[in-house]
Amino acid sequence: MISLLCCLLSLGAVVSGFLWMVPPKIRKPLACKYFGRLTFLTVQSNVLLTLYHALRYVSPESFVAVHAYPLAFALGAGLSLNYYCLDHFTPQKRAEDKRWIEKGYTLIPLANHLEHGLALPTALLDALYGGHAGQASLRDVLVFVGGYTTFYNTLHFVNKQLTGAWLYPVFDDAQKAVGPRWAFWAVATPVSLLYCGLGALALAVTR
Repeated sequence: MISLLCCLLSLGAVVSGFLWMVPPKIRKPLACKYFGRLTFLTVQSNVLLTLYHALRYVSPESFVAVHAYPLAFALGAGLSLNYYCLDHFTPQKRAEDKRWIEKGYTLIPLANHLEHGLALPTALLDALYGGHAGQASLRDVLVFVGGYTTFYNTLHFVNKQLTGAWLYPVFDDAQKAVGPRWAFWAVATPVSLLYCGLGALALAVTR
């Protein structure tokens, strides 16, 4: 039942984005020109978490259900931590939300918290009561967490080359601080290390 509850919480995060957030191609038409909604780490994370917890519910002994646990924990914990530390309180984010709220998207504040705030409690619920103890390993952290962060960073880098636009304001801040050559690495490197660290922490939480 824990897996089902986690699946429903993650699905709620996905649905709130569809219902109450500004459509990506309206909100960020240039940055989302090629990959649409899936350009956002938030959307990818919540979709993957919904699918992962659904798999845990229907086939808990399958390879991915067992070994992708560090990635699920990292995606959930990382989503909340990154959002509230790097995006939610920035002047750019506040100004953008205010602009769209004035245009009629009045539930953006609620959607922000549902899309990002549910992820960490769900990750902890799954870690503490999902029965993962002793199942995954550091190799799974490297394969699944390292593999996914490499994939998303590559996608984000390619998207910047294609569109010329950063998706997140924190990259603009980094570009001002360290210049265009190092802006991507200044953000992507610590975030990737954070996710891998969270994946390793996932193993400790279950023991």
